[in-house]
Amino acid sequence: MGTIEESFRKACSRYGIPASTLTDNGTVYTTRMYSAEPGSFERTLALMGVRRKNGRPYHPQTQGKIERWHRTLKQWLAARPLAADLDALNAQLDEFRREYNEERPHRALNRRTPKEAYDALGKAGPDPEIAAREQARRDREERRDGTSARPSGTRRRNGAAGRARREPADVTVPARTHKADPRGCVMQKGIAGRRRTINIGKENAGRTVELRVDHGIITVTDTTTGEILAEQALDITRDYQRRKPLPGVNHAPRHM
Repeated sequence: MGTIEESFRKACSRYGIPASTLTDNGTVYTTRMYSAEPGSFERTLALMGVRRKNGRPYHPQTQGKIERWHRTLKQWLAARPLAADLDALNAQLDEFRREYNEERPHRALNRRTPKEAYDALGKAGPDPEIAAREQARRDREERRDGTSARPSGTRRRNGAAGRARREPADVTVPARTHKADPRGCVMQKGIAGRRRTINIGKENAGRTVELRVDHGIITVTDTTTGEILAEQALDITRDYQRRKPLPGVNHAPRHM
């Protein structure tokens, strides 16, 4: 069995690269629960320009659709003879996937199949800015490693030319839970060395939310519903982060 990165790339080669992923907090998907450094899968997503989304800890309802799908799959398998080996089981899984996605009309989709509904809509793609930030971060790591190995007699280049190549902010802060104040703002210390105020809209005042920063992208999520309330680039020159409109694809319950 390959790694999660290999499986993801294989799926992308068949279906295309998605705009975002939504997973639970398993360590194969994210290290955000115990480290500020992204894990291997998170780095892979960033380099591909894919926005990473994680459900609220101990709140499986965020992934409710796939959990419901798993239940249907288990019921379907239970009604069939037990597979004799792994190849037979994979054949059954392929049969279920084809029947579920391409043959069986769905009541919630006006009797269309999931594939028909999926093919009828335009698709959001990966974000090149995320990929550029990740590539810039990797380039910095390579330069830093090269600098540490440079002979002591050599000099580091600096000056205007070096300052002109300023890369986007690459700031990652583990998720924390807050309650939005009456203004619809969330305040948190330690974001790029300063306390920041993030405006998520007065209509969200009083909500309990989770705030995280991932490679310079601020994401604020409702801890109860999983709805993304704010998702925008961190402006490290400002303590107050003005709210920016959300693209339609970034609403977690709809974008699945």
